[in-house]
Amino acid sequence: MMEFNKDELSAPAWLNAAFFEHILREFESDPTVQLASPLELRPGTKAGDHFASVMYRTTVRYRTRSDDSNEPKLMHLIMKIKPTVEGLKKDLLDDEDFFGKEMRMYTKVLPEMARLMESIGEKYRYPRLVYCSKTPNTIIILEDISFSGWGMAGLVKSFEDLLPTIDTIAKFHAASVVIEQNDPSFTVQYRCTIPETFRTMRNMTDGCFHSFLNFLSENSDLAEFVEPVERFHLTIDQSVCEAYTTSGTCANVLIHGDFHFKNLLHRKADGGRIVDTMFVDYQMCAWSSQVVDLFYLMYMIPEQVVKNSHRDAIVHRYHTTFSDLLRRLNFGWRVRSLTELQAELLRKGKLELFHYIVFSAFLHTDLSKVDPEAFFQGKLDNPALQLAEFKDTMRTELKRFLHQGIIS
Repeated sequence: MMEFNKDELSAPAWLNAAFFEHILREFESDPTVQLASPLELRPGTKAGDHFASVMYRTTVRYRTRSDDSNEPKLMHLIMKIKPTVEGLKKDLLDDEDFFGKEMRMYTKVLPEMARLMESIGEKYRYPRLVYCSKTPNTIIILEDISFSGWGMAGLVKSFEDLLPTIDTIAKFHAASVVIEQNDPSFTVQYRCTIPETFRTMRNMTDGCFHSFLNFLSENSDLAEFVEPVERFHLTIDQSVCEAYTTSGTCANVLIHGDFHFKNLLHRKADGGRIVDTMFVDYQMCAWSSQVVDLFYLMYMIPEQVVKNSHRDAIVHRYHTTFSDLLRRLNFGWRVRSLTELQAELLRKGKLELFHYIVFSAFLHTDLSKVDPEAFFQGKLDNPALQLAEFKDTMRTELKRFLHQGIIS
């Protein structure tokens, strides 16, 4: 079992004291900044918690000549660096400008979203950007908010604890609609390329489908679904592409695009209840139908029992909040109805089935205990298929997909 990702056990030589003095001078707009203590870099996250970058953390103590205090300033930082070592991680990130997109999010889009929310008395929170650059090395440095009471919480265990996440994604979507209304080029900047990314991961998706089909064959009460799922697999590229295509019948928004529980940070009350939620990792943001993030919201964030018991309540809460925010933001066009949103979820229901077949492996595989590259190459079994809860869920959900015409 690996505690940390291998590529984060040693930092690159250029990530040194001179580099941090340079970025702190830029951040403080003060050329006199000097580090007050030696640097200590440490791995950014536990093994398996991320895959789209190489991450480190550090705490910097520094002084400026203009500061009369004897105590140095202190800042906790987290760094995201584009992989340079040959391998699957580098290959996945080479063809798309994921880092450039995230830099635009932190420098332009997220501040504008926060400004829009503040104009109507709301908050949209995100980690503070300290520095970003593509040359000579591609890096994003953010304030490490784990020292301010924010942290991961695993799968959300109740509908009440899910409410801050629902409200935050509604804010993200509503603000993006207003930004696009004021800047029609916004959709071009965030053209959706996620189906193309999935095609580069075809070994993994094929492996998940083959495991799922074996699972159906081995359970006699699920065997009737083998042929419908086989037919779905044959059209998977087209189905995924259609799911991510912009809609003519419900709202198109800037989706987070990688909206799962490991990309959420929560703040809790003294009793442990989640009272606020913040998103991280904006590399996959794209202009698409709002239901893409809603499928993530229902499957990749709460425990299955929460989805089973509160599916319609989740959609209702999201739509109510999203619609109310747009009205308060003086959005000039018609806000689509809840019925239209529910119809869109049905139309794009193949993406929900895709979540069960493929993303269940992400939910239930502990990447700290396996080779991540073997996982992404489709060489590992999906542990979800051995869980009694998952089998029970599939007995219910596959019938629903059949009766709704999502599979046939």
